[in-house]
Amino acid sequence: MRIRQKLFLGFGLYVFFAAAFGFFAYKEMTAITRQLSFLEVADDVSITMLEVRRYEKNYLLYKDNNSLPELRKYIDVLNKYIDNIRVEIINEIGVENFDAMKKTITEYELWVNKVVETTQLQDKRVESIRDTGREVEKKLSGIRLEKFLVLRRYEKNLIIYKDRQNYETFLHTYLTSGLGGNAEVAEYKGQVDNLYDLYDKERSYMDRMRSNAREVQSYTVKLSRKERADISTTLRMSMRLLLYAVLTIIALGTAINIELSMSIGEPIRRLEKVSRKMAAGDFSENIEVKGSDEIASLGESFNQMEEKLKNALGDLEQTVHMLKDKQAQLVESEKLASIGLLAAGIAHEINNPLTSVLTFSNLMLEQIPEDDPNRERVKMMVWETSRARTIVRQLLSFAREAPLRLSRINVNQPVTEIVDSLLAQDKFTDIELVMDLAHDIPEVSADPPQVGQVVLNLLLNAVYAITPPGKIEISTRAVKDYVEISISDTGCGIPEEAVGRIFEPFYTTKDTDKGTGLGLAVSYGIIKKHRGDIEVKSEVGKGTTFIVRLPINA
Repeated sequence: MRIRQKLFLGFGLYVFFAAAFGFFAYKEMTAITRQLSFLEVADDVSITMLEVRRYEKNYLLYKDNNSLPELRKYIDVLNKYIDNIRVEIINEIGVENFDAMKKTITEYELWVNKVVETTQLQDKRVESIRDTGREVEKKLSGIRLEKFLVLRRYEKNLIIYKDRQNYETFLHTYLTSGLGGNAEVAEYKGQVDNLYDLYDKERSYMDRMRSNAREVQSYTVKLSRKERADISTTLRMSMRLLLYAVLTIIALGTAINIELSMSIGEPIRRLEKVSRKMAAGDFSENIEVKGSDEIASLGESFNQMEEKLKNALGDLEQTVHMLKDKQAQLVESEKLASIGLLAAGIAHEINNPLTSVLTFSNLMLEQIPEDDPNRERVKMMVWETSRARTIVRQLLSFAREAPLRLSRINVNQPVTEIVDSLLAQDKFTDIELVMDLAHDIPEVSADPPQVGQVVLNLLLNAVYAITPPGKIEISTRAVKDYVEISISDTGCGIPEEAVGRIFEPFYTTKDTDKGTGLGLAVSYGIIKKHRGDIEVKSEVGKGTTFIVRLPINA
């Protein structure tokens, strides 16, 4: 055989084997591309399901009503993704599994709606029980009233903890109280029974909802794992195919085979190099894609995979960062709770000695003549002791959450009473106080002393912010479903960076001798207990406005 023929034969064999291996490699690359699209769908479903679970937990654990619309939105997105899954993917996971997953999602959405309905019914039932309890209290007296008040205490524990132990304690107290013959008490007891049934239903619905969610997640995880496993298998087959092609080409030719081996081996070496870097956690280098052959397609697929892995790691790091932030918030909450307990203990221990010091220092002040040089020192002692007692009271207010004693009131009443009590004080000298109280505002359900405490704290803050002469405006009005109390001053204003922190405990912009940073924290807590809100508008150098909103139909 002539050399030329041998060359042609060798080249022909090379072309034949190259074409054959190229065909199989192209087939495998096409399969990888298709499976990557399947994987994208699987990842979209998995990520959406994680968002569904996240907002589910926010709603169930923290009763965050803002999470409910988000939960329903992501359920709709999840249904759309699943409805748009292609036939090939359905065949991959099995028609039975696909139908079961759709059915489970439908059931999950049903249980979400039932939990929401049950929660709303609970709120209505709680209000009805409280109203009935207050009515019964008005009609009982003596030992029967005392027994009923014990019953109400266990009712409150049941509402707070929603557990069977408190419900059984409530039943036992009812049966041993001797109040069963009273029809109104029996009606009250029936309402409590109905509320506990709602709690039982809620637990049952939540268990079923979580069970459905876990089932859906198991389907999505299986789908994602299967697609990744298929891609990994296909990639391994492609690598072997390319290796066989290189060995065959080397065996059949010299120069051409060397050239071809270089053109095939170099991209593989680059792929191996980048793979090792990726294994070490370095995603900074991509495969340089040249041409449009199968190796280039593999490089593009590899680059896409690398980019997705990089994004996945970034999302993971962001999630870890968010978890660390949440952990820090929980630690901060625990610290504040510990501070509250410590503050309560300290305040309790020093309150009585302070009262004694204040009493005797006042007596000393009364007995010292006006021209005595020690009179100013004793007056300073009285003032500092009074200031210390005020701080102690604020600590106690912050540490002890006083229960609300609600009644239907016109907010003008506590506002007027507080203003009248403050007008005679020296602090309001050279400060103009303007009141604009609406006469037609509806009554609200509130605790008058605690609302008065809020008004007092805001007025004192306004006074401290003003360098006389100045002006404070107090107004009330009804806006939609709320009654508003507005307190504006012409003081120094609050810096923008401090506005977001003024309701934090112990944070204050005043001098250390004028405040402890507890007044606004206590006020914020009181209004939140009333299901209201406080809005702050401030401009440095021009003044500050606090707007307190109390719900009319709470």
